[in-house]
Amino acid sequence: MARVIAPFKITGTIDELNFYIDQNKVNRVREKGKTGVSSEEFKRNPIFEKVKKHSKEFGRAVKYAQGFRATAYHFFNRAKDGSFAGRANKLMFEIIEEDATNQHGERTLENGLLSPDTNKYFEGFEGNKLRPLNNVLKAAWSWEETTSLLTINNFNPKTSIDWPENAQQVHLAIARSNWNYTESKFTTHFSEEIILQKEEATTNLQLQTSIPPSNHLQLLYLFIGFSTQERKKTKELKRSNNTVTIIWSK
Repeated sequence: MARVIAPFKITGTIDELNFYIDQNKVNRVREKGKTGVSSEEFKRNPIFEKVKKHSKEFGRAVKYAQGFRATAYHFFNRAKDGSFAGRANKLMFEIIEEDATNQHGERTLENGLLSPDTNKYFEGFEGNKLRPLNNVLKAAWSWEETTSLLTINNFNPKTSIDWPENAQQVHLAIARSNWNYTESKFTTHFSEEIILQKEEATTNLQLQTSIPPSNHLQLLYLFIGFSTQERKKTKELKRSNNTVTIIWSK
């Protein structure tokens, strides 16, 4: 039986193809009325052409996603959930599908990003889906692209943040990345990380990075993490408590 490689599960019958989930939870396909499809038949039979084209593009999306995840690895390594890699693959595949130049099977991220507003698909992407930014940060923020400055006015640590149990300190930082996806290269600059106690007074926060050279795909990440203080040592909470979100792209 042939294996289906896709960002989603396919079940049911399409024309002469029967899609199903086997006992190992692997998505497979076989011709209707037959017990299975050999690898040789899968290669030669034109009925599988659409599946092969889809698989080819999804494989391309996975490679792009590896580069994307590396742009802010320092943040993603501290704030992500079990669906993180799969969601990154899905995001890349959705952009590839916007390629209006190439035929199915040959579409690319480069051409997909030429479509209007596809660069905005990145905004709102969460490293940790369990702790989305709009649930964690309760204060308004503003972003200035030319100075690479994020400002959060009237920030009260106790009320402006949704605190995990046992957390005593909050960590805030931003990162600005220039991702040259065509050459699998990137430059990411990180701000200073601000650490505040839960009971500290209201303040105006400013997080700033230098601007990465070149002008490919620009991404801005906001990281919010938590820790406890044990004597003189800071102990970070598990990454399931933290969040990192893309809040701007260009």
